[in-house]
Amino acid sequence: MIKIRVDVDYPYSSRAKSFLYVGLRIKKRKSKNFLKNAQIIAKMINESPKEIRAYWFFTPYTIPDKKLLDLLGADKHEVALHIATEPFREWKNLEDETNKKIHYYTIHGTSSFIAQLLWGRKLGQKQAKIPNDFPLESFHHFTTYSLDRVCYSKGFEESKRIVKDWINTGIVVSIHPDWLFKKGKKNRRGPYCDVLRNILE
Repeated sequence: MIKIRVDVDYPYSSRAKSFLYVGLRIKKRKSKNFLKNAQIIAKMINESPKEIRAYWFFTPYTIPDKKLLDLLGADKHEVALHIATEPFREWKNLEDETNKKIHYYTIHGTSSFIAQLLWGRKLGQKQAKIPNDFPLESFHHFTTYSLDRVCYSKGFEESKRIVKDWINTGIVVSIHPDWLFKKGKKNRRGPYCDVLRNILE
């Protein structure tokens, strides 16, 4: 089985627009470009003949709209929580908004000073603190490697070979929709669309 972790950090493929919406605490899901890359990835997974389990981790600003939810069928997909600041409130809100039972969580890290301000954290707080009684299971226990990062530094053929080795040994393949087509020089990610499509086909 191919296991994929999808961290849906930002609502739009445009980083500037996403930063603006997160910084101003705008949760708007009616734009035609909302989670556009996430929809493309979901369709690629649904069209694949392979056995796949995709775990989608959503922040408070990327809660899927009906269009994306309709693509996230239970046979290949699972909706999960990507915690930004408030674990319990974000968990209940995600369940209420999606009408799905949430089992797993991950934590959205923000190492830079600007990112901490953007996400409403205290200065020096790189990630949210998880209470001891938080009932969801941490997905951080799974061995996970980043396809985004491999595709930044490796060519198509080598990236494809590396990822196939991961899959064969049960490693979870991690991706961010932001870098499906773009190359992020500062954080050294993407683009990975061609490699992902090859693996799924």
